[in-house]
Formats: sequence, C-alpha cells, structure tokens
Amino acid sequence: MVTEWSYELTSPDAVNAKPWPANVPLRFEEVEVKQGEFNRFLYQWIGQHWNWFMKLEWSLEQWREHTERPEHRIWLLTVRGTPAGYVEMERQDGNQVEFISVGLAKPFIGQGLGGPMLSEALKVAFEWTDDAGQRPDRVWLHTCSDDHPTARNNYEARGFKVFKTEEFPDP
Repeated sequence: MVTEWSYELTSPDAVNAKPWPANVPLRFEEVEVKQGEFNRFLYQWIGQHWNWFMKLEWSLEQWREHTERPEHRIWLLTVRGTPAGYVEMERQDGNQVEFISVGLAKPFIGQGLGGPMLSEALKVAFEWTDDAGQRPDRVWLHTCSDDHPTARNNYEARGFKVFKTEEFPDP
C-alpha cells in the first residue's frame, strides 16, 4: 500500500522559514519561458527515484498544455549553475496555490537545500496575486510514502498541517 498525505498551510505568517546555507552559490528563480519539454524533463529526472509515474504516459502536447497555462509556474533551484531542484505550482480557484511537484535532484539531497527551497517557494506562492490583486490564503500539496523519507518532516517543519490521509494499492 502507498499512503498519501495532503498538507496545507493557510497563512504566510505560519511559515517557519529556513534560510539558505551560507557560502553556496545558488539561485532560485522562476522559469519564465514556459516549455512542456523542460517540465517533463524535471518531472522525470527528479521523480525517477520516488516512483513519480502519473504523468510518464503524457504526450508532449499534454505537457505543453499543462505547462504553458498562465496559472502554472515553475521555480528552479540551481547550484553553481547546475539544476538542483524545482517547485511546480498552480494557482487555483478558491484563492489557493497547489505545489504540484517539489523535489531535489539526488546529488543535492542532504546538503541543507530542501527546507530553504520550500521556504522560498512558500514566499513566492503567498505573494502570487491573481487578476483581481488577491493573494492566496492557502498553499497545499500531496506527498506519499514513496517520496523521500524526509519530505514529510520538511513540510511539517515549514508549518504545513495534514488535512487528509489516504491509502492506495501499490502501482
């Protein structure tokens, strides 16, 4: 069985931010030129170790349609010019943002980057205004027992709270 947890954070004031490690040349910036191919690459590259399979069958056209929408954003972490992780997010109805995918590349796990990346992603998510100038009042995500063993600890340390737990048969 695979356990899936749904987490939410309902206020930017509830974020327990973790600072970036000192003396590490890194950048966390939005991927402004939206490309389905690049999103597919990130999903496959980061997710291959954690059994991310739901979108593996998608066509390139499906990736493009998914990625190139105005309510979709990708934030990329680079270390010394090398892609190290990403957060894929979507602005949704009801004044909320979903973190669709959050992950670090294997060589960068254990270097103190996950907490700061998530903290920065929460900051930009809560600052993301819609067409009416409204900021979100909720950021949420899913994680499961196939994800990295410290993922849940990171979410909870940043202030996320579980709002739903489900179990599914192994894929």
